[in-house]
Amino acid sequence: MSVVSTRDRVPQITAGGPMGRPGFMAPSGGAGLTPADIMKIVRKRKWLITLSVLIAAAIAAVVTLVWSMFWPFYTAWALLNVEMPKTVALAVSQQLVPKDVMDREKMSHAKLVLTTPVLQEAIKSPSVRRTAWFAQQRDPLAKLTDDLKVAPVAESTFIRIALTGTDKNDLPEVVNAVAEAYVAYSAQNMETGNSQDATRLEDEKRRLETELSDTRTQSAIAKRDFPNLQSNYNVQDIKLQDLTRQLMNLELLQAQARADLAVIEAQEKAGTLGTTREVQRVLDMDTNVHQLEFNLSQLVTQKDRLAEKLGPQHRQVLDLEATIEITGKELESRRNELISTAVRGLKSGAQANLENITKQVMDVREKYNEALNTLRDLQANLSTVQALAAKEETLNENIKRIDGRLLDLNLLSKGGERTISIAARATIPKDMSFPQWQIMMPAGIILGLMIGLGLAFLLEMMDTSIKSPSDISRRVDLPMLGMVPHAEDLDDEIGDLRLAFRTHPASLFCEAFRHIHTCLLFSGPASQRRTVLIASATPLDGRTTVALNLATAAARTGRRVLVVDTNFRQPMISQLFAQPAQEGISSALVGRKSWRDLVVEVESNLFVLPAGTLPPNPAELLASDQMRTVIAEMSAEYDQILFDSAPCLVVTDAVGLSTMVDGVVLVVRAGANTHGIVLRARDMLLRVGAHILGVVLNCVIATPGGYLRKNYEAFYDYHEKTQQLPAPAASATTK
Repeated sequence: MSVVSTRDRVPQITAGGPMGRPGFMAPSGGAGLTPADIMKIVRKRKWLITLSVLIAAAIAAVVTLVWSMFWPFYTAWALLNVEMPKTVALAVSQQLVPKDVMDREKMSHAKLVLTTPVLQEAIKSPSVRRTAWFAQQRDPLAKLTDDLKVAPVAESTFIRIALTGTDKNDLPEVVNAVAEAYVAYSAQNMETGNSQDATRLEDEKRRLETELSDTRTQSAIAKRDFPNLQSNYNVQDIKLQDLTRQLMNLELLQAQARADLAVIEAQEKAGTLGTTREVQRVLDMDTNVHQLEFNLSQLVTQKDRLAEKLGPQHRQVLDLEATIEITGKELESRRNELISTAVRGLKSGAQANLENITKQVMDVREKYNEALNTLRDLQANLSTVQALAAKEETLNENIKRIDGRLLDLNLLSKGGERTISIAARATIPKDMSFPQWQIMMPAGIILGLMIGLGLAFLLEMMDTSIKSPSDISRRVDLPMLGMVPHAEDLDDEIGDLRLAFRTHPASLFCEAFRHIHTCLLFSGPASQRRTVLIASATPLDGRTTVALNLATAAARTGRRVLVVDTNFRQPMISQLFAQPAQEGISSALVGRKSWRDLVVEVESNLFVLPAGTLPPNPAELLASDQMRTVIAEMSAEYDQILFDSAPCLVVTDAVGLSTMVDGVVLVVRAGANTHGIVLRARDMLLRVGAHILGVVLNCVIATPGGYLRKNYEAFYDYHEKTQQLPAPAASATTK
C-alpha cells in the first residue's frame, strides 16, 4: 500500500524546538471542499441519495395518481382570429401587414377580452348561467377574471382564450360565451369608432384645405418675384466675392503699414533713424549744408597754409581756427535740424499711410457687411419659396390620405366588415391538463435528489470524525506518514495486530508499516529521527500497535531498534513479552537499576524496555533530567528508539517527554477521533515546542470502489501471483 501525499502545501518548519531541533508550525487555515471530496461524499452516501430519490418518486407517483382520480383539472380553449381591415387602400397597395403591427394589434385585443364589460356580457349568457360552474361561484366575475387566460399565439393571427377547472363539461360553455361576447363588443366598438373617426377626419380635412389655400396664395406671390430674387442673389454673390478680395488686399496693406510704422518707431527709440537712407538723401539735397561744408573745407585749407608759414600760434591762424569752429557748429546745427525735420516727416507719413489704409478697410468692410446681409435676406426669401412649395406638396398628400381613409370608413360602414372572428370554438377536453405524469415524476425525482444531496452533505458536515487522508490535510493540516488498514478489510486472520510481524509478515497490514517506516526514514536526516515518541489524543487509538509494528519493520532492515513503554498508567508491552518481575524504565529513572539490565531482546535487532511499576509522579519523572540522560545513553547504543506513551489529552505524561525526543508521530484512529480532538492534541504538542513528524491514520476503512479498496485488491493479486512463480533452477546463474 503506497503512501501518497495528502497535503496541499508543505508545512512550515521553523527553529524553536528544544535542543536546537526544528519545530513544526502549522499554517492557520485548511483547504475547503474539493471536487474530489464532493464526489467522495456522494459515493459514501449514495444509498441515502438513492433512497431519497425513490421515496420522492413514489410520493410523486401516488400524489399524481390520487390527484388524477379524484380532483383532475381540465382546460378548454377557443381561438379568435384577428384580421386587419381589408380597405381599398390596402387592396391597392398589395402590402403585407408588418409583424410588429400585427403583434401589437393581437396584444391589444387580448387585453380587451379581459375587460369588465366583455366578461359581464359573457356571464349574462343563458348558456353560462345554466352551468354548474356558475352556480358554484359566489362572485362569477371575479372568478372568471382570475382564471381566464388570454394570450396571442405566436407566428399567427390567433388569440387563445383558455379556462382551467374541474368540470370539463361546463368549461367550453364559459369559454365560447367569452369569445362571442368579445366578437360582439369588437363589432360595436368598431362601428362607433368608425363614425367618430369619420367626423374627426372631415374636420381635419377642412382645416388642411384652408391651410392649403393660404399656402398657395403665399406661394404664388413668392414665385412671381422668384426670377428677380434669383438674379439679385447672383449679382450680390459676385459683388460679395469682389469685396472679399478687396478686403483681403487692404488688410494685407494695413498689416504692412503697421509693420513699417513699428520699424520707424523702434529706430527712433534706438537713435538710429538719422542714419537711414531716406534721411541721408534729405541732407544730400540741402544747398546750405553743401555751402557750409565747402566753406569749412576752404577755411581748413587756408589755416593749414598759414600755420606752415606763420606757425600754429599766430594770431591769424588762431582767428581761422575760431572761424572754423563757428562754421562747424553751424553745419552741425543745420544737419540736426534737417534730420529732425526728416524724422518727423517719415513718422507722420507712415502714420498717415496707416490711417488712410485703415479708413479704406473700414469702408470696404462696411460694404462687405451690407452685401452679406443683402445676400442672406435673398437666401431667406428663396428658402421661403422652396418651403412653401414643400408645404403645399405635403398638405396635398395629407388631404389625399384623409380622402382614402374616409373612403375606407364609408365602405366599412356599408359592408359591415369585421376584424375579429371565432376561428375555433371550445370543445369538451378529452385529457386532463393537470396533474401530468411527465411533469410530476421529473419534479419528484429532482426534489428527491436535492433532498438526498442535502441530507448527505448535512450528515457529512455534522460528522466531525476523521476518516480519510483528505481530512488530515483539510482539517488538521499535518503531513501524512501513512495509513493502516482496518482489520475487517484484511484477508488475513491476524490474532493480535500488535504482533502482526511475527505471525503474518507478508500481510497487507505489515506492508503498510514498511511504507510508514520508509516515509519516516526519508523525511529528514537520520540523526534527527533517532528518538521518536508515538503519541495519540485519546486511548485505544493504536499507539502500541503502531510502535511495535513500526519498530519491527525497522529492525528487519538491519537496524538496532529499542521500544520503550512509557505508558505508566496502562502498560502494554509487559503483557506481550515475558519480563523479569515488575521492573522497567520507571526503576531506571528512580535509580534502582540500570536501564540496560532491563532491556529484553524479543527478536533479532528488536529490543523492548517495559514501563515497570507505576511511579507516584509519572509526568514529572518523564520530564526529568534523568530521563534526558537515559535518552542520550539509549541514542548512543541503538539506531532507533521508539517510545510508547499515554494519551496526551488524558494525562500530560507524553507532553513533557515530547520535548526531549527528536520527533513525535501522532496516531489518529479513523472514524473515532474528531478533528477538534486531533487539533487540540496537535496544538498542545506544538505549544511546548515538540516537533511533529507527521500523522499515522489507523484503522482506515476502505469504501467499495474507492482508492483504498482498489489498492488492497491490487496488493493481494500481486502477492498471489508472486507466490505462484516457479522456483529458479539450481543451475541458473544470476546476471
